[in-house]
Amino acid sequence: MSPVKLDVLQQNEQNLVLEVEGISIEMINAIRRIILTEIPVMAIDEVIILKNDSPLYDEIIAHRLGMLPLKTDLDVYKLPRECECSGYGCPMCQVSLTCEITNATNSPLIIYSGDLKSNDPKIIPVDPNIPIVKIDKNNKVIIEAYAVLGRAKDHAKWQAVSNVFFRYYPIVEFNEKDLKNEEENEEIAKMCPFKLFELDSKKNLKLKEDYWKVCTLCKSCEKISEGKIKVLHKKDAYIFSIESDGVLPFKTIIKKTFEIFTEKIDEFATKLEELKIET
Repeated sequence: MSPVKLDVLQQNEQNLVLEVEGISIEMINAIRRIILTEIPVMAIDEVIILKNDSPLYDEIIAHRLGMLPLKTDLDVYKLPRECECSGYGCPMCQVSLTCEITNATNSPLIIYSGDLKSNDPKIIPVDPNIPIVKIDKNNKVIIEAYAVLGRAKDHAKWQAVSNVFFRYYPIVEFNEKDLKNEEENEEIAKMCPFKLFELDSKKNLKLKEDYWKVCTLCKSCEKISEGKIKVLHKKDAYIFSIESDGVLPFKTIIKKTFEIFTEKIDEFATKLEELKIET
């Protein structure tokens, strides 16, 4: 297998797109699964509703609170089962968020995620404008909520990313001399779902330079051209995309992923050494 190569194709606050080359599909899928289910993040796990004058049941409000994405600090907090308090709740594994609001206006009032007050300024909702519930004039809501670290394999509310996926790095090849039929070229350009082809002034078919960013290897162009266009993929090369809701920086997500990966490999090696295999 060739040396591993890694290039950043796109990066902003919500998206990270990488070109990864030199690893097997099993390896990159293992990385995807760890990012999706194994990285611990904060989420509200216990809700005490002391007053609820809203039209929503307590259970619905508790569910909405549980699904709020919270910014997470993995350097400070521990998983409840790994904490010295054994998960009973202490400053090392639990964060308290409270909300006490009375509607003193003459119109309905929306309570947002930003109205939650955290005892740790680092553990707050990612977006302060997520609506939780609406209350009418003179109505009141008093809530106590407790957030803990957890993993998405136990519940989706502890998912560290919105989505993570990969696809093969596409390669589209054709010879312009084989594609001289104007009607056929127009049909190929029209039928491509991602508009990867363009027609020049002479109706010759041209492939966009950045086609690989969106090509999904659907092979519609290959079928329409009756094999004159070849759609392939680069061996052991993938476009790897992570969509984040902001609970953790991408740098932390990647670092934690490989820490967990290494732990799993070490655990597997230990288990193998413990086995007694008869020969």
